[in-house]
Amino acid sequence: MTKKSTTWLSIAIVVVLLVGAGTFAFFALPLKAETAAEDATADLNSGTIESSVWSDEKTAKKLHELVLGTVAQSMKKRSVELTGTEKHGDDVIATLKWTWTNQDGEPWEYSSELPLHKKGLLWSAELTPTVLHPDLDDGRVLVSQKSPGERGAILGEDEKELMAEGPVVDIGIHPAKLNEAGRGNSEGGQDTLTTLQDELDIDLKALKERIDKAEPEQFVPVITLRESDYKKVKDTIHSLPGTVFNSHTQPLSRKKGFAGPTLGTAGAASAEEVEASDGKLTGESVVGKSGIQKAFDEDLSGPGSEAIYIADAEKDSGDEGAGEGSDSDEGKAAEPVLIHEFPDHDGEDITTTLNVGVQEAADEAAATGKKPTALVAIRPSDGHIIAVANQDPEGAAWDRALTGQYAPGSVFKVASGLALLESGVDAKTTLDCPKTTTVDGKSFKNAEDHVLGEVAFEDDFAESCNTAFVNAAEKVSASDVAKAASSLGMDDVDLGVDAKMASIPSEDDAVTHAAQMIGQGKVNSSPLAVAVMAASVAAGDTVDPLLIVSGESEDESGGESETKSSQAIDADAVTTMQKLMRRAVTDGTADALKDVPGEPVHGKTGTAEYGGETPPRTHSWFAGYQGDVAVAVLVEDGGFGAEAAVPVAKTFFTELN
Repeated sequence: MTKKSTTWLSIAIVVVLLVGAGTFAFFALPLKAETAAEDATADLNSGTIESSVWSDEKTAKKLHELVLGTVAQSMKKRSVELTGTEKHGDDVIATLKWTWTNQDGEPWEYSSELPLHKKGLLWSAELTPTVLHPDLDDGRVLVSQKSPGERGAILGEDEKELMAEGPVVDIGIHPAKLNEAGRGNSEGGQDTLTTLQDELDIDLKALKERIDKAEPEQFVPVITLRESDYKKVKDTIHSLPGTVFNSHTQPLSRKKGFAGPTLGTAGAASAEEVEASDGKLTGESVVGKSGIQKAFDEDLSGPGSEAIYIADAEKDSGDEGAGEGSDSDEGKAAEPVLIHEFPDHDGEDITTTLNVGVQEAADEAAATGKKPTALVAIRPSDGHIIAVANQDPEGAAWDRALTGQYAPGSVFKVASGLALLESGVDAKTTLDCPKTTTVDGKSFKNAEDHVLGEVAFEDDFAESCNTAFVNAAEKVSASDVAKAASSLGMDDVDLGVDAKMASIPSEDDAVTHAAQMIGQGKVNSSPLAVAVMAASVAAGDTVDPLLIVSGESEDESGGESETKSSQAIDADAVTTMQKLMRRAVTDGTADALKDVPGEPVHGKTGTAEYGGETPPRTHSWFAGYQGDVAVAVLVEDGGFGAEAAVPVAKTFFTELN
C-alpha cells in the first residue's frame, strides 16, 4: 500500500470514530420523557443532583439540600423508584416511590409526582418541593425530631430492680446572676458559694475556677442530686442568688453506692459521642459511662422514637425538632405538621445474677474496711455472682473486685495445698515449719517469725506456715500448682463486662516456684478469681462464674461465662481441703469467724507482700464459704489478713444471717 493510501485510510477511520461517538452522545440525550425521568430518578436515588436533565440544576441542588438535609442525615438509606409516566397535555408526569429507612431498618414510604417538560428536541425535569414530598409548600422543609426512649433497667435475681430511671436535680451556678448578687456587697456571691460548700460538701476552689472560666450566661454545674437528697437541702439553697436548677431523670441504683462500680454510671452523651454516633445520638441521649451500663449500653438505651415534620425553613431547617411559630401577624410561621412517626422503642432490661439482700450485706461489710476494700460473693451451687462490693474511704471506688490484680498471698495456699493433696500429701503428713528457709539463696520466712516445727500439714495450713509450703515445693511442679488453680476455676472467663482472673506461672525456676506456693512472686489474682477458687472448693467441682443472664455486651459475648479449665478436681483432695479450711477457722488464723451464726464457716486468710519498702507493705485477704455462699475479701494495704479482711468477712456473714 502506498504512503498516500495509508494516509486516506487513517482519515477515514477517524471520521467513522467521530461519527460513532456523536451518535452515541446524541442518543444518550433525553430525547424521550422516559429517559429524562430515569435520569432524574437516578439523581434523587443517589442523593446527588448532578445530571443535566434538570431545567435549573443550580436551583434544584439548593432546594434538594434545603428540604431533605436533616432527614437525609438521620436516615440510614433512601430509595427512589420510578413507577410510571403519564402524559398531561404537552407535559409528562412521572410517579416516584420514595422509601426512607431509619437507623433501625424501619421503612417510611410515600409517592410524589415529577413534572417533565419538552423544550425543542430534549426533555427536562423540574424539581419542586412537592417532588420531594407531596405535602410540601414553598419555604417549608422536612425535619427529623428524635427523642430518646426510656432506658432499660438493670435487674437482679427475682427480677428485682437494681438500677432504673429515677428523678434527679442538677444544681448549677449562673455566673452573671452570681456576679449581680455581689454588686454593692462583696460578700453577696461568696455567701452563695460558702452555703453550697457547707450543704453539699463540694470542692469550693474547683467550683470557683469553673465559674471564672465560664461565659456570663453559661450553666456551671455544681452537683447532681437524687430528688430525695435535694429535698433535704432545698429550703437552704433554692433561693440563693445565682443558683439554677434543672430536674430530669437518669439511671439510679436502689440506694447510693449499691454495687456502684459494677453497675456503673450513665449520663448525657458528650459532643464527641454524638458526633461519632452517625446520627444515633443527640444531645439529649443518655449513654453508659462505666460498668454494666457501658458494656450493655446498646441494649439498655434502645433507639427511642423519631418523627418527621414539615416545618418552616427559616426557623426550623437547622433544628432537630419542630419549633413554635412566631406571634407576629405579619410573616407568621406556619405550625409544624407531623407527617410520619417511626415506632417507639425503649431500651431492654439487663438481668444479672446479683442478689439484693446479699449485695446490701456486701456493701455494708465493705464499708467497714478502713482502706480500699473489695468483696465478691458467689453461689457455689450454680456459679452465680450474687454480690460485688467496692468501697474506698477516699471516695474513689473502682471495680477492683472484678478487675484488680494483686498478689493473693496465703489465700493461694488453697490452690497450692490442693496440688500437694493431689500429689499424695494428706492432712496428717508431717511438714516442718521453721522460722526461715532458703531456696537458691532466697530467704523465706513466716509472719512475725512464727515457728511450728514438725507438725501435720493440717496445722501448717491452719496457721498459714510459709516455710512449710516453700519446703514442700519439691513435691509438686509449678505446672502442677497452675493445674490445681485451673481446676479451681481461676482461669480467664468472659462475664460480658470488664473482668480479670488470675495469672499463675507454670515455669519450674526454683525461687519462682517457691514464691508461687505462698501466692507471691509472679502470682497475681483478682478478688473475683479468689472467690471462684473458694466456691470451687465448696462445690467440690470447678465453678464457672456467671454475672449476666440476658443481654449482649459490646463485644457480643452475650454474658455467657467461658472457662478454659479442663482440669478435674480430685474428689478426695478437695474433700480434705474443705476440712483444712474449716480447721483454719476453728483452730487457725481465721478463728474470729468460728462463732458466726449459721452454718459452719470455712476459710483461709492471706497476707500478701508488695512493693519495695522494708518492711514490705501488705494486702489483707480472706477466702472462704458458709453454706452456699463463697466469698473473697481484699483490703488494700490492710496488713495481716486476720486483722483487716477477716473482720469484713465476719460483718458480711453476720449480716447474711
